[in-house]
Amino acid sequence: MFAALCDDDKYINEEVKKLILEYTKENRLTVDIDKFESGEELLNSEKNYDIIVLDYQLGKTDGLTVAKELRKRNVLSCIIFLTSYPQFMIDAFEVNTFRFLLKPIDKSKFFKALDDYVRIVDANYPITIIQNKELKRIDSNKICFIEADGKYSNIHLNDQVMHCSKTLAGVTKLLPAYCFVKTHRSFVVNLHYIKSYSSDTVYLSNGESAYLSKNYQKAFQTSYMNFLEKNYVRL
Repeated sequence: MFAALCDDDKYINEEVKKLILEYTKENRLTVDIDKFESGEELLNSEKNYDIIVLDYQLGKTDGLTVAKELRKRNVLSCIIFLTSYPQFMIDAFEVNTFRFLLKPIDKSKFFKALDDYVRIVDANYPITIIQNKELKRIDSNKICFIEADGKYSNIHLNDQVMHCSKTLAGVTKLLPAYCFVKTHRSFVVNLHYIKSYSSDTVYLSNGESAYLSKNYQKAFQTSYMNFLEKNYVRL
């Protein structure tokens, strides 16, 4: 993930950087962060960013003007506006703003915004693996579960199993933490694919199953309940 922070206050830029680094560490995501202190600096950058955290009041060039220019250039970055003046919120949505957050920054609301963004992106979050000395790209949403195979691992998709030269831990580090959870020392499951579970087994919608050991049972149940609360609506 590539992120740009644009605020004429160095302290705010550093605070946002620390929050993003904390979030990505907790969620097993990689991030490269660039900081800018003016809208002109950001507009002069030739990089493509996944997320832009943009101050609404930027001095010579205000944040809304910067965002409008970015959209004119067909920049599709997720834009999160920061401001001390909530009356500008309506104007911000002219540029397809993802979130509008007030200063001082509320950590829980900022993390919620990142959660929502990650859930959208992770639907097709790609990983690259080596199978039989060949590089292959897999979208994480197609992975049902991963099973340890000695120093290697087997990646179970809906309709096939791919043998991978990475360990279970190595593959897991590449996947989004909010939906890939360990159920056993040899199994990591994608919570999206859970059909049901018992005291010792997790049943998956592709017809396969994974072991659920006592050592991981409590952590798994907590993760799964949190996942359901955030991702599904109770009727």
